[in-house]
Amino acid sequence: MAEQEISGKVFRFLSAMHPSLSKAERKRYAGYDPDNWYPWTTEMSAELTELMRRSPRDTSFARGFAYVSQKAVAEGEYITTRDFLAHIGSLPSAYRAGDGSGFKAFLNGSGKALVSYSGMPGFSNVCIAVQGELQQRLDASGALSGQVGHGKVCRLNGDDHCEFELTWSGESAPAGARPANLSEFGGADASARPAPAAKPATESKKPAPKKVEKVAVEVRESELPKPNALPEIDMGGGEDLFDQIKKRLAEAERQAKLYGEARAEIDNLNRELAQSRADFETSLAESESARADLGRELTALKEKIRGILSDS
Repeated sequence: MAEQEISGKVFRFLSAMHPSLSKAERKRYAGYDPDNWYPWTTEMSAELTELMRRSPRDTSFARGFAYVSQKAVAEGEYITTRDFLAHIGSLPSAYRAGDGSGFKAFLNGSGKALVSYSGMPGFSNVCIAVQGELQQRLDASGALSGQVGHGKVCRLNGDDHCEFELTWSGESAPAGARPANLSEFGGADASARPAPAAKPATESKKPAPKKVEKVAVEVRESELPKPNALPEIDMGGGEDLFDQIKKRLAEAERQAKLYGEARAEIDNLNRELAQSRADFETSLAESESARADLGRELTALKEKIRGILSDS
C-alpha cells in the first residue's frame, strides 16, 4: 500500500477551532501547510487520539474532516447525494492511502445506504468524528432529513472497520448551487491521491513551518535596510588604534542588536499573519456551512408552504 497521509487542512482547522489547545499548540498546528499532506504515523495517530480525548465528543474533528472535503468543491457547486455515495472512496477527504480515503458505500435502496470506514488506523474513537463528518457531508449533498447512525460493526470492538447507516427522505439542491462535475477531481479514482506527499522537515512531530504566501502585509528579511558601514580604521598614526577598534566593535554590537530585534519582530508578524489566515479560512468555512443550513431551511419551508396550499 502506498504511503498513508493526512491533510494539513485538518490541523489548520483544529488550530483555530479545538477548544482546549494551549497557545503553543495552536501556533504549532497553525504551522501545517493546508495545501500539503503529512505522513500518517503511529505518533500522529496517538497525538490525534489524545486531542480527541480533550475534545467535546466529535465537534472539532467532525467539522475539521468535513471542512477538508468541502474546501475541495468550488464555490456555488455541490456533490449530489448519489455522486457522494457512489464515489465516496475517491472524493477528497481528510485521509488518503493507495486504495482511497478508507470509505466504501453500499446503497440499500432509495434513501438508505451503508458506509464502512477503515481509514486512519490506530486513531481511537475516530468513528465518533467520522459519524459527525458523514452527517455534514450528507447534509451538504442536498439530502433531506438525513440521519447517520453507527452500526454494530466497530473497530473498538475488534473489527477492521466501522459501519454507518445513512437514511434520507429525498434530495434538494442547496440554494443557488449546481451539481459539481466529478471530472474536476481527476476522475473517480485519481482524486484519492491528487498530489505527492509533503515530507516533514525534521524527525520530530513538529510540522514543517508554512511559508506565508506573498501578500501585501508580509514582512520579508530582504526588505530590511542595509546596515551602516563600520568605521574605517586609520592606520596613519592619527587616533589611537585601540580606541578605533573599540568604536568599531561597539558599532558592530549595536547593529547586531538592532538586527536581532528586527528579525524577531519579523518572525512574530509572520506568525500572526499565518494565524490570521487560518482564522479567516475557518470563518469562511463556518459562513459557508451557515449558508447551506439556511438554504436547506428555506427549501423545507417552501415544501411546507406547498403542502399547505395543496391541502387548502
